[in-house]
Amino acid sequence: MLILNTYEQYRLSTKDRPVVSLFVFQFLSIAILIFTSLSSLHAEDNGMEEWHYTLRPGDTLQEITVNLLNHRYTWSDVVKHNRIDQLATVAPGSIVKIPMHWLKHQPKPAKVKSLTGSVQIKKASSSRYETLKEDMSIRVGDEIATRKGSVVIEFADSSTVRLEESSNLVFNRLSHFGKTGMVDTRLRLKRGSLTTDIPPLVKGSRYEIKTPSAIAAVRGTEFRLHSNEQETRLEVLEGKVEFSGEHGQVMVDAGQGATIKEGSPRIEIIKLPLPPQTQFAMDKIKSLPATLEWDKTRDATAYQVQLTEKDKNGKLIQRNTQTDTNLQIDQIQNGNYELAIRSINSNGYEGADNISKLSVDIDAIQVQLVKPLDGAIVEELTPTFLWNYPQKKGAQALSRLDIALDKDFTALITENEFLKANEITLKEPLIPGRYFWRVASLTNNTELSFSDSYIFNIKGWLPPVQILSVNYLDKQVGLFWSPVPNSKGYILQVSDKIDFSTIMKEEKINKPRAHLLLTTGKRYYARVKGIGGNLYSSKFGPTQEILIEPK
Repeated sequence: MLILNTYEQYRLSTKDRPVVSLFVFQFLSIAILIFTSLSSLHAEDNGMEEWHYTLRPGDTLQEITVNLLNHRYTWSDVVKHNRIDQLATVAPGSIVKIPMHWLKHQPKPAKVKSLTGSVQIKKASSSRYETLKEDMSIRVGDEIATRKGSVVIEFADSSTVRLEESSNLVFNRLSHFGKTGMVDTRLRLKRGSLTTDIPPLVKGSRYEIKTPSAIAAVRGTEFRLHSNEQETRLEVLEGKVEFSGEHGQVMVDAGQGATIKEGSPRIEIIKLPLPPQTQFAMDKIKSLPATLEWDKTRDATAYQVQLTEKDKNGKLIQRNTQTDTNLQIDQIQNGNYELAIRSINSNGYEGADNISKLSVDIDAIQVQLVKPLDGAIVEELTPTFLWNYPQKKGAQALSRLDIALDKDFTALITENEFLKANEITLKEPLIPGRYFWRVASLTNNTELSFSDSYIFNIKGWLPPVQILSVNYLDKQVGLFWSPVPNSKGYILQVSDKIDFSTIMKEEKINKPRAHLLLTTGKRYYARVKGIGGNLYSSKFGPTQEILIEPK
């Protein structure tokens, strides 16, 4: 009930202070009245849900109207709904009731937090599935199908759901009530399994998951839900879950499991199996493979082991259901991980996780390049590459040769696999030019590192230059030949001997033509080759005979 002081009480209590006009006082009273903070939610006798605000000093009319109410309602509606006949002073702590449907709210998409394997999404506006990608938004009406993958989805209130393999989840409602912090999240698990992590909900929030045979209503908790055509199984890890079906409902506490079976009036409630106790004390793994062991748990018939990057909402690395009480970790990259081990009883219920934080820190092997040396000029089009491994006890490494056109290795021209080798001869020839090479090494099948990068040059042959035509004009002779690609110029030689044992003229020419002044009636010989610089070699082309006939 709203508690109000009368104006007369206000006037008497302030008789020794400057008098404020009734109009100004009323305006200030409304401003203080309207803006409130969250207190509680309950229903009137007529069933209308209401949000209760606790008044705070310093509030303004504009803030409550713009930030909290939708455009159809104003501060006057609030005053009328609370049956305030006479405006008066309101002390901080008084309560104002606002119907829920007056509050401003809008759809707030969920988003993909981490993704492993093959996961599909069917948009509400489409009848076809497409591949789900990292950071993709998920909206009302969308459906996620995990198939052979898993995905962690984050909602507007930072709650998360991990959807396991072979599961289908439909997003029926994703509402967010602006700055109130309230949410209305309603999901439908058509089949499969999920694990939730929901922080304490703001009063007035709703979080509900339906299955074909049950409804799990949440008030801030962590739980798992498994559903198929015959039954829905619930496992509560923290908090409480209201679990209801066709024949009734129960409140399931942390550490308990419950099952609703299709057509059965009975709701089964059991105690979940205890988490296993680990026998390993390590938190940093320096070599692989590594074996992690735990004690056998009473009443456990199997164990589920889950390894994720960083934390439980990270990318799934490995997930096993097994009877053995040990796990071998192999082929995993350096980084931080979370290992969760839980017991499974004979009825299929899964207990709470034993969480261990692991750090993999393996010293990677970096090879030393031997041949070709940095800046080398290589005449073979299929060169041989050689490198050395440093000696490191217990470490095994595979190598991959990378050859690229740029120093950042974004333009790779090789597609090699990791091999146990330190020497490779190319099978496909390279064209003349400049290249970069390095060796990637994979230590213990887990840690990738790269060597320094070297430059090498492939030296090629310029095609031979053939003189195409000879033009005569008196004692002048014009020689013409086709341009040669990659040539930096040409060398012209002229001799009066067919074997060029004596050279009468040798000239460097930039263009593919030359003009000579020769003696009439004497026979000469000419030949041309391209200038290739450091990257290309060249030889003289065919000899051209020249004779200026006397007139």
